[in-house]
This record gives sequence, C-alpha cells and structure tokens, in this order.
Amino acid sequence: MQSYTRYLLINCLAFLIFLSACKKTEIPKPPTPSVRMSLDSAILANDSFFGRELSVILENFPENTSAAVEWRVDNPRIAEVTTAGIVWPKGAGITYVYAKLLNGKGEAKCKIIVTDGNDYKFRLVLTDKGKSDFSIGSPETFLSRKAIERRLKRNIPIDETDLPISRQYLKAITEIGGTIVAQSKWLNTVTVTLQDQFLVDKYKALPFVKEVILVYVGKRKQNSNAPKYVDRPQAGNYTDPGTSIDYGSAGLNISTVKGEVLHQQGFKGAGIDIAVIDAGFLQLKNNPAFDNIHIKGAKSFVYENDDPYSIDTHGVWVTSCMAVNKPGTYVGTAPEANYWLLRTEDGDTEFPVEEDYWTSAIEFADSAGVDLVNSSLSYSDGYSYLTKRYTANDMDGKTALASKAANMAFKKGIFIVNCAGNEQKWVGTPADSPGVLTLGSTNPNGSASGFTSWGMTADGRIKPDVMAMGGYTSVINTSGTAENRSGTSYASPIMCGLVACLWQAYPKLTNQDLMEIIRKSADRAGNPQLPFGYGIADMKKAMELAKIKASSK
Repeated sequence: MQSYTRYLLINCLAFLIFLSACKKTEIPKPPTPSVRMSLDSAILANDSFFGRELSVILENFPENTSAAVEWRVDNPRIAEVTTAGIVWPKGAGITYVYAKLLNGKGEAKCKIIVTDGNDYKFRLVLTDKGKSDFSIGSPETFLSRKAIERRLKRNIPIDETDLPISRQYLKAITEIGGTIVAQSKWLNTVTVTLQDQFLVDKYKALPFVKEVILVYVGKRKQNSNAPKYVDRPQAGNYTDPGTSIDYGSAGLNISTVKGEVLHQQGFKGAGIDIAVIDAGFLQLKNNPAFDNIHIKGAKSFVYENDDPYSIDTHGVWVTSCMAVNKPGTYVGTAPEANYWLLRTEDGDTEFPVEEDYWTSAIEFADSAGVDLVNSSLSYSDGYSYLTKRYTANDMDGKTALASKAANMAFKKGIFIVNCAGNEQKWVGTPADSPGVLTLGSTNPNGSASGFTSWGMTADGRIKPDVMAMGGYTSVINTSGTAENRSGTSYASPIMCGLVACLWQAYPKLTNQDLMEIIRKSADRAGNPQLPFGYGIADMKKAMELAKIKASSK
C-alpha cells in the first residue's frame, strides 16, 4: 500500500512538472497597437498669436503603418485645429482635439484649455428704439436750449430720430453682463464691452437686436486708479485784435484762402459753436497759447480713458489752427468762436469701435447745439486684421457708420468739415459723406501735397471738395509755441474756422447753402478735377456769393 501511494505521488509530481514545462513553451500574445497624442493637455492664451502643434505617436503597430490622421475639435468656438495638427485658440473654455487614424484603427485626444485676457466690444444693431421715455413735444428734456434754437432757426423739425433709445432696451442689454460704451439714437445702435465673448449669444437672442458686429478685440487693460474726469469749462477772456490783425506765424495759413477778408470786416466766429472731434488734447487747458479761448466743454468718448486732456497731441495742433488768439504770435481762423473738445480716437489700436465713439460724439455735439464740427480723422482700410476692412466700394457716403452719422448731423443743420486723409488714395469715412466738406491739402506754393488723399466716391462724387494749406502748416504745439506740420488734418480746421466766420456774417444761410458757396468759391469750380476737387477755396469770393444768396432769403 505504501508502494502504491508512493507511485501515485511520483506520477502527480511528474504531471505537474510536465504542465509547468508546457506553459514555459507557449508563444506570447503580441502587444495591442495603440495611438496617443504627443500631449495629454495644452493651455493656450486667447490673447496671443501662438498656436500649439500636436502630433500622434503610434505604438505596437506594424512597421510602415501610416500615421496619417483626420483632425477634429469638439467645440470650434473654443479652438480650431488645422490639417497639420496646429491648434489655435478661439474663445475661453475647455474642449478636446481628436486625431483619428485614416485607416480607422485608432484615435487619440488632447484636452485644450483656452484662457482669455481679451476685452471685446460688439455693436448691437437694433430693430427699433423701443418705447421712448421722452416726448417730441418736450424736447427740452433731451436737447439743449441751443440745439432747439438751431432747429427752429433752420426750420428743422424735431422728430423720432431725436428721441433717445428706450431705457427698457438699455436695461435688458446691461443685464446680460456687458457694459454699454456707446450708443446712437440716430442709427439705433448700442455698443457694449465685455470679457466673455460668448455673451454675444444672449445679445443675439434679444427680440429687438437685429445684428451683432464685433468692433474691437484687445488685451484686457488694468483698471486705472486715476480719478474720474470732471469737466470744467473755460471762459474766453481774449482782447479783440481789431480788423488789422498781425497773424504771426499763422499768416500763410489764412492768406492762401483769403481768410483775412472775413476778419477785416469783423467776423471772427463770435457766437458760433464749433465741436472739434479728435484724438486728444494733451494738457491743452494748461497751454499758455490757449488760456484765453472759450471752451464750453470737453469730453472723451473712449471707454478706457475719460479724460480728453490726458493723451495725444493731435487735437492740440488741430484746434490751434482755429482757436488761438495771440496777435503778433499766432491767430487762428476763428479766434472768437466757442469750442467743444471731443475725443473719440484710441491711439493704441485701430478698430471700428472708433466710429461708434465718433457717432456718439457728433450726436452729443448736436444735442449741445453746435453749429460746426471739425473732424481731422479718417477711416479707410487700416482696421486691424480681425475685422473687415473697408474698400473703395464701401465709400459711397451711406455705408460706413461714421458716414451715416455725418449724413444725419447734416440733416440736423450742422456744418461738418473733415480731412481727406494722408494716404494718397480714395478718401475714407466720414469724408465720403455728401454732407461733409472734405478738405485736401496744398503746399504753400499752391501745389497739391503729395500725401493728400483724393478720388471719386463709389457713387460718383469728387473728393476732396476743396483744398486749403496743409503742407508745412503753422500750428501751436504742447509747449505753446509755433511749429510747422503737414497733413490734411490742418487744412480742415483752417477751413472750418473760416466757414464759422462766414456763417456769422450771413446767419440766414443754411449749411447746404454754405456747402455750395464754398465749392463755387474755389479756383477750379468751373472744371472740378482730381486731386483738387473744386480747387483752392477763396473766402473773398465766398463772401460775395454768400451776400447774393442771403439777399434772396
């Protein structure tokens, strides 16, 4: 029995040894093929211009297996991926990028996190203005006394276009989360700034919003600690320079268009209000050359900076051509006029939102009762690549936002003078408007300045309308002294100031009358030609034409 037991144990042991030996000789299974992304996750900043390149890594595939893949992204509003696997940020959020092998045997993914340091501005185009909180029968609640007087004087009706946008509409827009930075009662637009660009979906869902247009993208700016700007008008206390004026270094500015003839008869712009829409008026109130001019008010429409005197010197040079009244040193073309200084230009960027600011400014000027506007700004094809640029075909006087606003301001009785631009090509907006007297530039010898813009508008009108000296023009700088500068920016205010004097002389004339008279006064009026338009204006002849026109009224 013991022998049999021993026999069984030996046989079992042998069998186990046999089984163990069999396992060691089994052929191992091949590893499973897999595909993975070069990165598990990536963080991209939406306020940068850098993408991230992804690739796939094949593991345990047969040699010579193609690594060709098809790329796709879960949410194309967060990121986009090119056929080469480069991921570009689009909007803040989280999404996934997938790479699927074209042979269908594997797919990999990468988590994409997009951070956003941008601010966005959108123009909301409204279907209407909603139920107004005001009544046409009580215009004093939304227009100044002077604005009402101008309408009565020019027989211009106060109508629905003058009514502000409904407060209910503005409240609904604000409650979504953005901040209103501009609005137009004339054009039914509201412009908002926001950090979350996807709030645009909620704006589009509002029943009174017809269209939403991106007008600005820029890196978020830190909140300024500067105190809020408080406007303080400045009373003019100049001494009448008489009818025989020593213009100082500004003499040639005025004599090239015979502007002294108006001054010699005592017309220097007294009682006329001029709004200067420009890029900024750096320290103008502290400039000794401007210490005796009458400034009714100043305002910045640029959302990020509410102080019109804190930035940019361009408005100082421009305003000096009209306003300075320092006989023997410098006298501008309208030294006795009243001025509103309105800033609309953001010098750090070039986006269409500046037209929204411009529109708000000219509506403000209208409500304040100004007679004339000088705008030494022009917008053509220079906008940042993120937005649609204008082309010459857009310059038909009725397409661009600023041109629409200029047209409406002209209907309200305002005379607008605008520079043609310095780009040696077709004029931009708002200079293309039929309601704008567009100024090109000449040199002191009467030749056209090489930089001046000119051309026919898309609807067949010649621009500029007339010319004045913009080449080597004398202006006053931020130190209060004279220097020479060149640009159509200076031809414009030289003419604007003289139109103010002409209107003072013949107050019965309308802005349309003045437009025709200035054109007819120019030296090529009988045969308008580019780049001069109707030619170099002649204010002596303009006075003669104005006298005839006024006598018929």
